[in-house]
Amino acid sequence: MLNNKEKAVLLLSYCGFIPLKKQHEVLEKINLIENLILNIKSVKSDLINIIGASNFTKLEVLLEGNSLNNFISNLDSSNIKVTTILSDLYPSLLKSTSEAPTVLYYRGNAELFNSTCVAIVGTRRVSRYGFDVTKQFSSELSKAGLTIVSGLCDGVDTIAHSSCLDVGGKTIAVLGSGLNEIYPATNTNLANRIIENGGLVVSEYKPNEKPKTYYFPVRNRIIAGLSKATLITEAPLKSGSMHTKNYALEYGREVFAVPGRINDIYSEGCNKIIQNCQSAVALSPKTILDFFGKKFVENKKDIVQLGLLDELILSIIDVNEVHYEEILNKSKVDSKTLNTCLMRLELKGIIKKLSGNFYSK
Repeated sequence: MLNNKEKAVLLLSYCGFIPLKKQHEVLEKINLIENLILNIKSVKSDLINIIGASNFTKLEVLLEGNSLNNFISNLDSSNIKVTTILSDLYPSLLKSTSEAPTVLYYRGNAELFNSTCVAIVGTRRVSRYGFDVTKQFSSELSKAGLTIVSGLCDGVDTIAHSSCLDVGGKTIAVLGSGLNEIYPATNTNLANRIIENGGLVVSEYKPNEKPKTYYFPVRNRIIAGLSKATLITEAPLKSGSMHTKNYALEYGREVFAVPGRINDIYSEGCNKIIQNCQSAVALSPKTILDFFGKKFVENKKDIVQLGLLDELILSIIDVNEVHYEEILNKSKVDSKTLNTCLMRLELKGIIKKLSGNFYSK
């Protein structure tokens, strides 16, 4: 149940014609917030000084009608919760930023708002390398108890959320659309899975707001603002991840980047911010776990005993995709022995067989 102060904040956001900066100016004056719902005429002159006479008249019209109360009722019937910047529930890290949204709509576990969060972001056109490192980092950070924050888009976002859930972790998805307009639509099931497994789906946009191109770089400030650190696993130079990086740096948060091959355009962004000393180099999840003071959680079932031939094959495959014939030539074993070894490593989940008879870790 929202009190009158929180209803006042919701009204300023809901109306859609008062810029965020002006909303914050109103919120700085307690007298305005206390009387906005109860007696708006008593603070008319002060409000007009901030939002203008035309916008004041529009607010009066909204209050005279029942649109705000109907909107709140629709939220309840849609199982959508709302927290305002005046609420104790509102994420404290995000609140400390200069561009914090005044209202957040959400479904799921609100306790995650103030958990220890790390953002994992990157390209939507993820490579096999990007897939593998994103899955590795998200899984290990989740197992250590960190909440994974990402944007529910294709590519790195989807992998980060899914890998977290696969190991029983908690994740927050920040949308560039309303909660009733999941984008991409193909991730609707993933959004439901996040909520069903104790995660959180959140947006600053009203529930039925459709995605718009410029919403996504703007919402990236929320991803960075919720998180003590941001990890970029794979990203080109022109990428939304670069916006998230900029917000994180502006907010004084730590940034990590996974390096990639120097001739790979999908790692160009990561390599560039490392070169510019804008991030720490993340060579393994341990780098980030050390930053958070967390210990690496090793599952006993993950410990695999490897023989000398296994080690040799893995040293040949290393981190790149390697063709079967190259492995055969470098290992100097017969094809039957090699096939047995490759199958064993594949069954243990240590390597993957790719199309064209290539193998990778």
